[in-house]
Amino acid sequence: MDKAIIEAKQKHWTDYLEEASAKDLWTVNRYLKELVGDGSKSYIPMLRVNEEDGTASEITTNEEKAEVLHKPAQLTVPANYIYLVPLPLPDDITKDQIQRHVKALSPYKASSPDGIPNIVLQKMVDIIEDYLNYIYRAIIRLGLYVDTWKEFTTIVLRKRDKPNYENPKAYRPTALLCTLAKILTAIVAEDISNLVEKENLLPENHFGGRPGWMTTDAIHTLVDKIKNAWRRGKVVSILFLNVEGAFPNAVTDRLIHNL
Repeated sequence: MDKAIIEAKQKHWTDYLEEASAKDLWTVNRYLKELVGDGSKSYIPMLRVNEEDGTASEITTNEEKAEVLHKPAQLTVPANYIYLVPLPLPDDITKDQIQRHVKALSPYKASSPDGIPNIVLQKMVDIIEDYLNYIYRAIIRLGLYVDTWKEFTTIVLRKRDKPNYENPKAYRPTALLCTLAKILTAIVAEDISNLVEKENLLPENHFGGRPGWMTTDAIHTLVDKIKNAWRRGKVVSILFLNVEGAFPNAVTDRLIHNL
């Protein structure tokens, strides 16, 4: 059986090359330049990481590679910190919110550990929306969370055109979250966003992740500041900072502390 599969693959590749058009040759070239795969799975070679003492370590086993790509961050939350009086919780989750966020899902996206495809949830949301509403409200009210919803599958993808694939930064881990958990997360994010806007908690020059604020707004603001400085005979200097991997490396406890 294995021999037949190998022969079929070789024949398919040969037929593809013989019938390849001029445009297909670029695709063929890309296939040949890619690292050798293991079946349909990408191969992650030995990784090299720098230790705190400056020495380099070679990472060879799958367990070590997973640990390096995961990169657990250290907690840095101040002890015995005195917080301000918290804002009141948003209104209870509604079935309209559930319906809206379920319909916004990509129907045929890869399934998560719970094995529930988005399209299935979209087709049956009218049947289970009452149950979901009860579960989501109970989670918010009791401050508890479903343990299985904390599990996720991480797919490690290679970034294109990197000079060295022994560097862990040449890979992009992508997490597949449980479908039902994604709905609750989207609803909570929406509630937080609305609360932030209502209480004016963000400065006027913050544009990312805000409803109704777009990249063009940031560009118009920047151009306005530059031209106003020019009108006053000033010279404008701009410093752009690339906060590398800020979101994947966010420490949840520290983020909650900052909020």
